[in-house]
Amino acid sequence: MSEHPRELIVRIHTDEGVTGLGETNAKPSAVEEMIHSVCSELLLGENPLNIEKIWSTFYRMFNHHGYAGTELRALSAIDIALWDILGKVSKQPLYRLLGGASREQIKVYNTSVGYMENNDRDRFIEEPEKLAEELLEQGISVMKIWPFDELSVESQGNYISPSLLKKGIEPFKKIRQEFGTEMELILEGHGRWNLTSATRIAKELEEYELLWLEDLMPVHNLDTISQLKQSTQLPIGASERLFTRYQYHQLLEKNGADVVIADPAWTGGITETKKIADLAEIYGLPFAPHNCGGPILHTTIAHLCFNIPNLLMMETVRAFYDTYFEDVVNGIPTVANGSIVPPERPGLGIELNEDIFTRTDLTQRISENESRNGEMKVYNLSGKGDPWKT
Repeated sequence: MSEHPRELIVRIHTDEGVTGLGETNAKPSAVEEMIHSVCSELLLGENPLNIEKIWSTFYRMFNHHGYAGTELRALSAIDIALWDILGKVSKQPLYRLLGGASREQIKVYNTSVGYMENNDRDRFIEEPEKLAEELLEQGISVMKIWPFDELSVESQGNYISPSLLKKGIEPFKKIRQEFGTEMELILEGHGRWNLTSATRIAKELEEYELLWLEDLMPVHNLDTISQLKQSTQLPIGASERLFTRYQYHQLLEKNGADVVIADPAWTGGITETKKIADLAEIYGLPFAPHNCGGPILHTTIAHLCFNIPNLLMMETVRAFYDTYFEDVVNGIPTVANGSIVPPERPGLGIELNEDIFTRTDLTQRISENESRNGEMKVYNLSGKGDPWKT
């Protein structure tokens, strides 16, 4: 949909009439091409309930030429849809298939994105106290903001001056002066700073007792994240920019995080996110999934959060769920008094609104099954022959 150009929705249909919904976001055109030109040949004709087999087959095929990015986003959307199918076939909500509920409700925090008629992004710069007050009135006592992003532009993240430090800290200072610790605060860094500058920012923010610092630096050198963690008293959250349990294992082996963050729409779907959360639990760490996508991802994460024992809290974006989620799906879980619970209906418990298919800005692409005698195309995964040939 051109109105929401960052989103890609996947529907997988079975020969028994069951349809599963999946989603990924941010780079939809490249992922669409991967799904239809590569993934469809692997998936069509396969038993959709063999989720682990399908995941492993995709990963081994992707891994030959580099698995991260577009490939994992495609697999993530497919994996979510397969779990939706499994829930519908089993007549159970997704969280029960994962092992049931670990809590009665999920605490949420708000990431202050601005979207459509919502302007939370501008408000956390211009009137952070008023935004915090409004969220507290809704029962939301944790908020994430990123006032340092624009301050990195001139130096390309290589230097932050005392005056810029003061400017970036101002929203945190104002909220603390007005509400004390009633509102918990998180800094999102979007990977914009080098280690030297990130360390300086962290030091200046310590007096404001942030819940965590998130992605102040790029994640291409995990040692630098460990160095930042060692240099500050503030907890470090990392990182939705990592892919699969293998990268998270490296991060945790290097003692690089206090809060583990992963995005089911990017790192491999429900299958992989559950494993990453389990890995965090082994290291005695809480898990807080990244959730800055659409309504299908939002619902998927609600199910995961209901189940995961070591959950810290769930990220939500009111600029999304207050504006357009219900235009796309029905049955979306809603945030009420700072908490959320997933639907009890089978699978994800949501369905696309029928009128979405009448939208003039909707782009659809279909790949249909061709008879292959029920065999999955494996792209020379046996290791024999030329890997460039199918």
